[in-house]
Order: sequence, then structure tokens, then C-alpha cells
Amino acid sequence: MIVFWTLLLLAVIAAAGWLALLFAMGRGRLFDPRSPRLLLHSTWDQFEIPILAGAAWIASQETEHQTLESFDGLTLHARLLPTAGPARGTILLFHGYRSMAAVDFSATAKALHDEGFHLLLVDQRAHGHSQGRWITYGVNERQDCTAWAWHCYRRFGPNHPLFLYGMSMGATTVLLAAGLGLPPTVQGILADCGFTAPVAILRHVLSRFCRPLSRPLLWLLRWYARWLLHVDLDCCSTPAALHRTRLPVLLLHGVDDSFVPMDMSREAAAACGGYHQLYLVTDAGHGGAGWVDRNGYLAAVKGFLHNFLHDLP
Repeated sequence: MIVFWTLLLLAVIAAAGWLALLFAMGRGRLFDPRSPRLLLHSTWDQFEIPILAGAAWIASQETEHQTLESFDGLTLHARLLPTAGPARGTILLFHGYRSMAAVDFSATAKALHDEGFHLLLVDQRAHGHSQGRWITYGVNERQDCTAWAWHCYRRFGPNHPLFLYGMSMGATTVLLAAGLGLPPTVQGILADCGFTAPVAILRHVLSRFCRPLSRPLLWLLRWYARWLLHVDLDCCSTPAALHRTRLPVLLLHGVDDSFVPMDMSREAAAACGGYHQLYLVTDAGHGGAGWVDRNGYLAAVKGFLHNFLHDLP
């Protein structure tokens, strides 16, 4: 009887870990701004009309499909939206967890394009048209980001400026990539509401939604990720990456963000090894800073780009 109950307990624990892994890291349905149910439970419900308008503008543009092979053999996809005239540079856009670039950058894409920048709208692994079954909260995505930067370097050459711009998990992706070998044409990084580390955001979210089970579930997630997916969720953090880079960084965050606490951007800013700016927007929730304070937000983004856009030899 003891053996039976022991085996049953182990089976329950194993099932709980697998379900937690699927829920937290498995490829899932993307956020759809046309869904009233999803908007109602998001921080963007009051911005439905402008979000749809911004996404529709992106969808109406002619784009070039881009692909590359990831370090672990996945085919990754992005869309290049070229500017009409001579480009001032290219901005690589990395969306957030189970989202898409057309939604996350609906507040800024047209304005940046009008400034004369090519836009590369990346589908992160396990999203959109990119292959992959598992989302790794920046662990593998940071290497994908580096690969896309080198892809643009090869495409546009050594005299073409690049900027990395991410939202939510995309922000963490670009900040973590700062600690890797980016091409010399990358001139700055913009990160909106990024979290400091995979384990930090998982701990925060689990404690919000299932506090009594948050610790054992987090332990199971880390164990399953390491031994089944070969992903170490403890291996990286944005403060550590930013401490190693001298690239200028613009951090943006909504003060009322309950999903990714604003203090995570403060912690990242404090670790920066070079120039950094922290732009906070009062009354903005997760990912909503660009809509709550659109003029100020765009001014901060454009000012950062103009300040660090330099001619390359």
C-alpha cells in the first residue's frame, strides 16, 4: 500500500510539473486584439481602436519575408518593412510573450517608419511563423536576437546603424542580447516593461495566481526545463548583461504595471555600464505606456534614436 501511494504521489507531481511546463512555456494562442474577451482581461482594453488601427497599418504595408536558422536548428521568421527613401537605419522589433509585433508596436511602428527607419518585425521562436515548441523567457531568444542583428549586418552592411527594441519578454530578449556578441553597427537598445530574469518573472506571476503552490511549481518548472528542454532558467539576468555592455539603453515602463513590476526596470537601470535613461509613465499598466502618454513616449523614443544615431565609417 505504501508503494502504491508513493507511486501515485510521484505521478501527480510529474503530471503537475508537465502541465505547468505546458502552461508557462508551451507554444500557445497569440494575443488577438480583435477578441473582446482578451481585451477585457488585458491592460489595453481602453485602447482597442488605436491598437487595431496601428496593427491594420502594419498589415497594409508591403513587407519582405526574412528567415534564418537558429543556433538549435529552428527556422525563424521576420518581416522587413523598408522605408520609402534612403534609410537612416533599421530597428529590430521583438514582441512579448504570446503576442506579435503588429500589436506590441502598434503605437510606434508608423512613427518610427516615418522617421526613415526600416523595421524588422520579428516572430520570436514558438510564435507566429517561427518554428519552436517552447518559449524560454529570453534564455534562447537572446541568441535569436543576436542572430537577427547579424542577419541585418550582412544584409545592410557595416555602414548601416541598427537599434534593438523590445516589449515585455521582447524587452528582456534585447537586454539579455546586450551581453552577447552583437555586431558593431548596433547603436542602442530600447526596452519597454522587461523583466529582470526568467525565474524572477515566473516567481512573481506564480505568487500572484497560486501563492500556496508557487514555490513547488517554480521548482518543478526549473527542473523540467533543465532536464527535458535543456534550458537553464537561472542562467541569465538583464542586470548582469547590462553590466557588461557600454551600449546606450532606454528603459520604459508603466508605473502601474502589475504583471512586470516597474522595479525590475529600475534594477536594470542601476546595473547599466554605460549611458541609460529610465522613462516612467504614470497610470500605465503592462505594455500601455505608449498609449497612456503617447506624445511623451514617442518623444523619448525618437530623442534616444536621434541622440545615438551616428554615421558609421
